[in-house]
Amino acid sequence: MFTGLLLSGTNDVSLDLKGRMAIPARYKELIKDESDGQLIVTRSLFDKCLWIYPTSEWENVVESLGALPTITDPLCRTIQRIVLGSAVFCSLDAQGRILIPQELRTEASLEKKAFLIGFNNKFELWSEENFKAQREIDNNLLMDACKSMESHSLLANLKL
Repeated sequence: MFTGLLLSGTNDVSLDLKGRMAIPARYKELIKDESDGQLIVTRSLFDKCLWIYPTSEWENVVESLGALPTITDPLCRTIQRIVLGSAVFCSLDAQGRILIPQELRTEASLEKKAFLIGFNNKFELWSEENFKAQREIDNNLLMDACKSMESHSLLANLKL
């Protein structure tokens, strides 16, 4: 049974001219309780979005990345460089907003309208354009996978 922090749902969010994003009300208290109002924003390893972690979950990420053999493995160094090197600690302000740094907004093509997706132990923050493109990719991947679902051993016992 899952015992960690579970973030889920898709939320339309807006960024103001300064790059501040209001955290949806349903998550504010959780973030205050779990992370003392602190979040860590970093680049995604895989997609044109940002990852946003509560500090309690970020500690697990740092521990996991710290165990990688960075001295001998260039891929592990790259992963650390992207995730840790891009990480910015953000505090909720009095209005429940966080400031997304310009460099990270540019990296994820974030402008005014965005989507905040609860993704298990973190959030993904997508620009409207990137989110629409990713949904198309996801839909196509699912359509192709449905043609041969039984050949996906990882999905054989999936309970939805």
